[in-house]
Amino acid sequence: MIGDGSNLARQHVSGGSALPKLIGLLCALCSLAASVLGKVEPGTAILRAAIAFAIGSLLTQAWYVFIATRITTIDELMATSEEESTSNDQEDRRAA
Repeated sequence: MIGDGSNLARQHVSGGSALPKLIGLLCALCSLAASVLGKVEPGTAILRAAIAFAIGSLLTQAWYVFIATRITTIDELMATSEEESTSNDQEDRRAA
């Protein structure tokens, strides 16, 4: 389905999504790569990676809570428009 990202948000709210962990892992990997290229001490590199993992995971969860759960899918939009049209038809019949 086109634009149907709400399933991921619903899975995350119920605890079934691994996307925050994946984003955190990618942040940690980027942090480790930058630390290796910057010739940083190993302990500092691990600490930076852990911080990057935590920040990436938390920001992904915040994304789901504040933005992704409010996105209306095409199916939901069609269902609400159909409900509105049937309720308008019923009101017109009552008025007549």
